[in-house]
Amino acid sequence: MRKNIINAIVASIIVALITAVFSFSIRGYLNWFDVVNSIIGTFIIWAVFIPMVNRHWRARQIE
Repeated sequence: MRKNIINAIVASIIVALITAVFSFSIRGYLNWFDVVNSIIGTFIIWAVFIPMVNRHWRARQIE
């Protein structure tokens, strides 16, 4: 569980940096709403959905 949270935090930071760079380069200013949405979405995907899919996939591999 702790490893999943750490991976989610690292992925969120990386995605936030990428989103900030693209948001600034496209619009000319930093839109914080885009950055916050990308952080929340990435954290949910990495902390919840990926472990859930991995558990489901491992259970099917055993059968």
